[in-house]
Amino acid sequence: MAEQTLPVMTEAMLAAGEPLAGGEILRLRTGAVEWLAFNRPGALNAMTHAMEAAMTAAFRRLNADPDLRALVLTGLSGAKPSFMAGGDMGDLGAVATPEDVLATERQAEEVTTALEAIGVPTVAAMAGPCIGMGALIAAACDVRIAAPSLRFGFPIARTVGNCLSALNFARLTGLIGPARTKEMVFSTRLLSAGALMEAGALREVTADDAALLPRARAIAEEMAALAPLTLKGTKEILRRMRDAAIRGVQDEDVLMACYGSEDYHTAIAAFTTRQRPVFKGR
Repeated sequence: MAEQTLPVMTEAMLAAGEPLAGGEILRLRTGAVEWLAFNRPGALNAMTHAMEAAMTAAFRRLNADPDLRALVLTGLSGAKPSFMAGGDMGDLGAVATPEDVLATERQAEEVTTALEAIGVPTVAAMAGPCIGMGALIAAACDVRIAAPSLRFGFPIARTVGNCLSALNFARLTGLIGPARTKEMVFSTRLLSAGALMEAGALREVTADDAALLPRARAIAEEMAALAPLTLKGTKEILRRMRDAAIRGVQDEDVLMACYGSEDYHTAIAAFTTRQRPVFKGR
């Protein structure tokens, strides 16, 4: 019997998917593979609180789906490609109290924790900016592929002056190592697809943006045909090993010191007026 040829996945196919979070996320099912596409191209797919809630709910639903064999996450393009350019600055600007800080971190970590809990392989298909929350989502996936346009990182020391949680730093150091993680944060430079490939964080770099979704589909379908319990067991054991290594690490005092600082709120205000903040360390 001849091998079945799958239709080439395109953004137009994803754009016709079912809307979540008021259309800010689109979902599409192709056989045993689920696709979730971020759909705020005018804002480079920046994550809103509504998107976070919808994604957490979607991940939990998918984890209970016996027919699911793989999940692909990607971002739809507007004038330029983008996976996700961080969190929505309007939402970040509303973080005003210590309680807001902890609630913001909890909601963001619910997204990535629910993503990691899915028992099937997850693929991040990335092009353009993959920054902040976008980079954390990609780091929580099992497999990452990228177009040459990818720019990955956390320029937070230059932009908003916040800090990542212990769990998020564990994800990043597991992906690119402690030295590269520090260099990425301290330099505020975004890593190219080539640099991530060299660090071992990518499965492959496609020839161009147009090749990204077809390759993501091919990889997802390939993994969907493998023994699901083997893949699920591998994911679960590796996650437990990582979590055991950071158990007991406290980070709330560090997070509140950053989010509650004069620097943070000055930086948020400066962003809205397109000015560079002046950090004072208080």
